Amino acid sequence: MKFSIRSLTLALGLSLSVTARAFTPEPWTRTDTLWELAYASAVAADCTQSMQITPSGRYERNPVLPKHPSPNTFKFICAASVAGHFAISYCLPVKFRRDWQVVTVFLETAAVTDNYFRAGLSIKF
Repeated sequence: MKFSIRSLTLALGLSLSVTARAFTPEPWTRTDTLWELAYASAVAADCTQSMQITPSGRYERNPVLPKHPSPNTFKFICAASVAGHFAISYCLPVKFRRDWQVVTVFLETAAVTDNYFRAGLSIKF
C-alpha cells in the first residue's frame, strides 16, 4: 500500500483536530520548549542529509517517502514533521509528553548519526 503525502497530512490534521478538542492542554514549560527545539534541530539535520541522497544516486530508506523525493517534498515533510510533533506534544498530558519528546529526539538523532557514519552524508545548514 502506497501512502501519499497529501493523505498523510490530511490524516494528521484530522487526528490533531479531534485530539485538540478532546484534551485541555496542560501547562507548557521552558523544558518542553527546549525539547521541541532539540527535535526541530534533529529534523533539520536529517533533512539536510536527505536532500543529499538523490543527487548522489542513493535512495531514501524511509518507507513513508518515495525513493527519490524532490527537494520540495523534503522541505514540506520536514516542516510538517516539526509542526505535527509540536501539536502532539502540546496535546499530550505532561506525564506522557516528556517520554514522547525524549524518544522522538533520540530516534531522529539516531537517524542522523546513521546517515553520517553509514552513508557518509554530512550535515549542512
